[in-house]
Amino acid sequence: MYCGHCAPCTVGINIADVNKYLNLSAAQGEIPETVADHYKLFAYHAGECIECGKCEKNCPFDVKIIDRMRKAKELFGY
Repeated sequence: MYCGHCAPCTVGINIADVNKYLNLSAAQGEIPETVADHYKLFAYHAGECIECGKCEKNCPFDVKIIDRMRKAKELFGY
């Protein structure tokens, strides 16, 4: 989901965009160079998630955002 209902993130992660780039990479089976370049420009990355759960409480779609942040950290390396 890229709707932004999860916002604001306690540490400032743009969760919607992280999810978008995670999905784009999964669809391609690799991290496209443009996605990697855009992800690097984020002020805060998935690896900075403190797993407070505020985003999941805000999400009306029950997206497991903390799990998605873990996956993004694993995929992008930070």
